[in-house]
Amino acid sequence: MNSQISELIHKHNLGMFADIIESAISPAIHASKIDSQESVVGASRIGGLPDVPADFQWAQWNGQPLCFLAQINCHDLQKFSAAKNLPDSGILYFFYDAIEQPWGFDPTDRGSSAIIYHPSTEDLTPSLLPENADIDNDWLFPSYPIQFREVLSLPSYDSLAFEQLAIPKDSVDDYVNLIEDVKELIAANEPMHQMFGHSANIQGDMQLECQLTFHGLYCGDASGYNDAIAKDLEAGASDWLLLLQLDSDDDLEMMWGDMGMLYFWIRESSLQSKRFDEVCTILQCS
Repeated sequence: MNSQISELIHKHNLGMFADIIESAISPAIHASKIDSQESVVGASRIGGLPDVPADFQWAQWNGQPLCFLAQINCHDLQKFSAAKNLPDSGILYFFYDAIEQPWGFDPTDRGSSAIIYHPSTEDLTPSLLPENADIDNDWLFPSYPIQFREVLSLPSYDSLAFEQLAIPKDSVDDYVNLIEDVKELIAANEPMHQMFGHSANIQGDMQLECQLTFHGLYCGDASGYNDAIAKDLEAGASDWLLLLQLDSDDDLEMMWGDMGMLYFWIRESSLQSKRFDEVCTILQCS
């Protein structure tokens, strides 16, 4: 794929910036749905109900159970370099308030999503619906097994990583066209469900937003970015990594805002220490 991206760089008149663009390429893991009715306990999948241990506590917020989004079997990802900081085994469960769909720019939105890590895949059983689940309001998503493949990703043009490339303004449109061709190369007509790598931004950079909201600053307007402590926090923005990106997907009946995406971010140190409670979740749409 490196050679294909190199060809696209030159196709879009960016050859003079080829070295810096290629230096920004980051491995990512694309998740594709499998059209199968077979349900294997503990297998990676999006939607449905999770396979859980006997002592599992369903993630809740404001007294209501969060919607289950996906379970990722960490063993499935061990062959990918992008997943080097994930545990070798166990299950990651992803939850979110898919009814209210908080945007994530308000520190009070913390708790509207959750990642639960269980270190073993032994003795799991399919979960029952939790009490108070709002099943009449698109609470439960259709279930699809997923399979993974490594792809290469480039920074979105409105990201901190792109700013560091210092590509001149008169070449930004060419770069945007390059990104669109790379997306087509990666996923063709598939949704952009992805782990790690560069996020597919819709409304701008999220790393600084994660850093500021995690430290209690409101980022729904300029106030958080202009706060007295924001400047001191900026250096830590690059510590935030994309853990999971879920696209709007008709098959899954997932619609994030208006054809948007949902992003789970975590700091590298938190990932290495398995502190999955230290996550920021952001929704973006056009």
